[in-house]
Amino acid sequence: MRVLYAVSLMIVGVFGFWAILPSQQERSAEITNIEEFLPTIMKEAAIPGMAVSRVKDGKLVFQQVYGMADVESGEAVTQNTPFNIASISKPIMGVTLLQLVDNGNLELNRDINTYLPFKVDNPHTRGEKITLRNLASHTAGIADYYDYATYSENRDPEISLEQHLRALLTKEGSLYNNGDHYLKSMPGKRRQYSNLSAGLAGLLVESAIGQTLADYSKDTLFHRLEMESASWKLNGMDLNSIAVPYKVEQCVPFVGLCTDDESSKINYFVGRFIKPPFEYKKFHPYPHNGNPQYPDGGVRVSIADLSDFLLAVLHNRDKSGAKLLSDTMYEEMFRLQLPKSVSDSQRFFWRDRDGLVGHMGSDLGVFTAMYFDPDRKDGFIILMNRGMDSKSAEAMRHIAKRLVQI
Repeated sequence: MRVLYAVSLMIVGVFGFWAILPSQQERSAEITNIEEFLPTIMKEAAIPGMAVSRVKDGKLVFQQVYGMADVESGEAVTQNTPFNIASISKPIMGVTLLQLVDNGNLELNRDINTYLPFKVDNPHTRGEKITLRNLASHTAGIADYYDYATYSENRDPEISLEQHLRALLTKEGSLYNNGDHYLKSMPGKRRQYSNLSAGLAGLLVESAIGQTLADYSKDTLFHRLEMESASWKLNGMDLNSIAVPYKVEQCVPFVGLCTDDESSKINYFVGRFIKPPFEYKKFHPYPHNGNPQYPDGGVRVSIADLSDFLLAVLHNRDKSGAKLLSDTMYEEMFRLQLPKSVSDSQRFFWRDRDGLVGHMGSDLGVFTAMYFDPDRKDGFIILMNRGMDSKSAEAMRHIAKRLVQI
């Protein structure tokens, strides 16, 4: 009886303590004005800086920035602040690849070994033919791979994209590991999201024309769209101009227990049930990382220039009015690439979500989204310099919902 009484007291004490803890007041749901809503939800989700835009009927109707690009220096986000957009980079590369198909430099259904400087050979299958279409639809039979340990702080990596991919995909490679980076499936038969496949697609550009994806994009796509802030590489960029990526640490008031997205379960519990106020959260900066597998998510670009890219995609026109892609390749970009039994949502690097076409992106200290309806020519972009966790994901959903209501 005494034990039961003691346990009951402990439970009452725990809930009593929890009840008196200060928590983040969530008022954003009650706010109807978008200009007031966005800063409010940023505070609730501890988002240091953000840039958003909304395209409606093929026109830019809303574009705004909020918060800090650099918390330490007090530098505010501007329309021209480059953000790391992470995996939104993949469909940007997709446009470049389809332009090369238009130009006759690449073919969608040709064996990629025709172009590559080394042979890609899945040790788990026989007689496979991997194509550009397979890479762009994540059905190449190549596993996902990314390793933060390969990143270089505040500079581009010393090894090239080719050297990186050779190490992973060839038997002589130092990271081959008995073919662990290949799946036990033939091309086209299984969809598995693969950053490594995106890296290989980027190498096709270099193999086909003798110029890196980074340089070729700057000379062609980015030039034609006047995307002056856009770059696949850190070299040549003013690092101080880029939105600093942040990890958010949240602490339980009065207890001293602190957690972040590296402890996902505890972080989720603290954020979901304790909800520490903004004053109990800290922003920890990450460096601007260079990635040897950069085609999987290396573009840094401002909201102004990325909005121009979205408009160009919706209208299939560059700044001069010329077609971005031929009608055939434009249709190819939005065509469902796979049988429904494999995937009913995968397009050429784009993917369907909630009735829209687009892509999300996340990396250390960044979380981004770009989605649109190509028929109605409606869309939105959201860029945050804060990593993805349950709080930022929830905020992203609410922000997207509000933007489409404009």
